Amino acid sequence: MSQILKNNPEGGLNSRITMEQILEERKKSLQKSKAQKSLSEIKKELKDVEPPKDFKKALQRKDRFPIICEYKPASPSLGDISSRGIEETLNAFEKGGASAVSILTEEKFFKGHLDYIRQALEITSLPVMRKDFLMEEYQIFEARSYGASSVLLMSEVYPDLETGIETCHSLGMEPLVECKNSIQIYTALDAGAEIVGINNRSFDDFSIDLQRTQGLAPLVGKDKILVSESGVKTPEDVELLCGFGVDALLVGTSVMESTDVVGNIKKMLAAAEKALNNIPAGENPRIRAVNRSRIPILGRESLE
Repeated sequence: MSQILKNNPEGGLNSRITMEQILEERKKSLQKSKAQKSLSEIKKELKDVEPPKDFKKALQRKDRFPIICEYKPASPSLGDISSRGIEETLNAFEKGGASAVSILTEEKFFKGHLDYIRQALEITSLPVMRKDFLMEEYQIFEARSYGASSVLLMSEVYPDLETGIETCHSLGMEPLVECKNSIQIYTALDAGAEIVGINNRSFDDFSIDLQRTQGLAPLVGKDKILVSESGVKTPEDVELLCGFGVDALLVGTSVMESTDVVGNIKKMLAAAEKALNNIPAGENPRIRAVNRSRIPILGRESLE
């Protein structure tokens, strides 16, 4: 069973939170939301919502390497990450050079909230992605009604990726489809994913292995946008991942914890530029990075 240690208020570790628990709680909160407001009501609200910004285009910019910075007040493993408010944080993200913003909306374990999306729209001009454990189309429509320009669809959580992607497209959004092994990537591509995320965090023990991106990157064609997620902490991490051929990074904890958010993002951008300048012209680094003995296959979490 996937499990994670949760900090107690004194900083010790006294309980284990499993992924199954997180998903079960998410199902409960989803049912509450549906009881309070129907899907038909949400659809009626969409006519008053501004059109989404182009999330995909933001990850294709050429003037600097695209980084999605995430507003994540807490996590199950770390407890409270930062008490910095959303306005100060998002202003720092944009000033530092982020290309898009990810907003955690799961309330119990990450201390997120859907209202943060609306607040973000008043603060930043960057596209905003809803990051959560989405399970039904209701949550996609809900995200759009709050002003999100994209959503995260997790391959191992969302039951029908093709339908989910089609729903996003019908609302003018391009989703980020998160994968953790080769089977999930093939499923995502077959479903029509244009933006593929590789999560470097294992849901078995929540450990980080950036080599997951190296093993899976060659499976994603250059006509798709490849995003590496989780565990990006240092400029060296950025250089490593750029060397594997990623098109963008999603960075959360490291920027939330930083005492110099702007400086931290700028250092990551500089590291990305350095890495990209070291790639020979015309070379596909995803192919160069391949080591097929390390591609996670058949749905297994561990790299072989």
